Amino acid sequence: MAILTCRDMSFAYDGKTVLEGVNFSLSAGDYLCVVGENGSGKTTFIDALEILKTLLSGQKVGAELSDCISYGQEKAELQFEFSILKLNEGNVVYKRRLIYSAVLSKDAIDETVKCATTRTDSAKTAWMKPIFECTHQSEDAVFSPQVRLESLFGSKQNAKMNELRVIKLLCQKEHRSFLFSPEFLKMLHDVAQEHDDKVEPLFELSNFANTSFFVILNRNNGLISLDAAIPVNFRTETAGGTFALPIDQPVTIPNRFLEIIQQVIATISTVLCEIVPGAQLSLVELGTELMENGEQGTKIQLARELSCANGKLHLLPLKYESEGIKKIISVLHLLIAAYNSPSITLAINELDSGIYEYLLGELLRIMQKSGKGQLIFTSHNLYPLETLESNSIVFTTTNPSARYTRIKSVRATNNLRSMYLREVILGSDDDASLYEETNVSEIAHAMRVVGKRMESLSLSGDASSEVSNG
Repeated sequence: MAILTCRDMSFAYDGKTVLEGVNFSLSAGDYLCVVGENGSGKTTFIDALEILKTLLSGQKVGAELSDCISYGQEKAELQFEFSILKLNEGNVVYKRRLIYSAVLSKDAIDETVKCATTRTDSAKTAWMKPIFECTHQSEDAVFSPQVRLESLFGSKQNAKMNELRVIKLLCQKEHRSFLFSPEFLKMLHDVAQEHDDKVEPLFELSNFANTSFFVILNRNNGLISLDAAIPVNFRTETAGGTFALPIDQPVTIPNRFLEIIQQVIATISTVLCEIVPGAQLSLVELGTELMENGEQGTKIQLARELSCANGKLHLLPLKYESEGIKKIISVLHLLIAAYNSPSITLAINELDSGIYEYLLGELLRIMQKSGKGQLIFTSHNLYPLETLESNSIVFTTTNPSARYTRIKSVRATNNLRSMYLREVILGSDDDASLYEETNVSEIAHAMRVVGKRMESLSLSGDASSEVSNG
């Protein structure tokens, strides 16, 4: 039974569609590898998932995400479908289909949640109906349908309208979702009846985004490469998120977060030493400090434990570690969570970046064999093609009408990597070419031409310098 389903996901900039027809379904223990050439839509796909998480978490859509509608564009449109299984008190299993649509403009976020609920043992098809809709075209209607507003607040409707309008304006100003804002969800929690079929879907999606849905982007790799910080991801029974631990210097954290960070580091270290023999991670506590907001804090620093010949234990600051080990540390805790929990959905852009090819294959084999959660990742490395099953691999193309495709007629005995390279070299009968052909001779010629131009500019610069100095 599918836990996460995506049907006809699209991503558009001002009417120009860059993603279209993205379909996949993930069950417990499933994984999806997206492989393709540069510029074929891998990062855009992960970015769309990140925007989804940001909206459902009620967080501010930051500059790095709002860039998708910059440079003269007016809006970006996203649509996602979720499948949720529910067990009621009578042990009847219901399937709830949810469609969340969002239109992002520079000034506002318009969004709609549709729902259809059916019994899994029934052939009846339920109609997909809007249960909440929020647009910023009308100042009077905070959300619709009107009947939902009346049923939730009843006689207090007029008194609550001003509070709702303030929340809506605040969300608009901060560029975040109104339907999934903490302020609006709290109001719903205070007035909604338990197991309200019209309200419960909002809490289900919010809980999924905050505790079970994680997206790791390229900017995480950038932090690691710059030795700025390691984005350590965490998940507990009630919460999840990311905090950045500086690599080159200690950092003071609130004492209320210390136990969580200790648990995360201990978990990472337990598995890390098996992946990289002898690589024990340590969280060094450097004493207590009073933080700027008056809260009690603890100064900490990440280090690797090293055993010396004299038997003594030394701590090496993590900034001296390789980029690959730091990358593994940054994603390992969530890989552990996805391995053990079927409720976890983890999306990673360029999982292969900085990780030794053979080690990448070993990690994927482990996840494939016994993982319970869902793993989605993009890769430039072709080794996953020899590791994963063919039905879990999607190839991206630069053809906008066939952005995502699979190689047909793949048998269990086939080497998918060899088949992929063969299609790249020889071409495909399909319209969707797996690689936009390049000409090595023309590339080399272009480099020589540019080199001569650079040489000419350099000589001109030297001459002008001599004249000015003369």
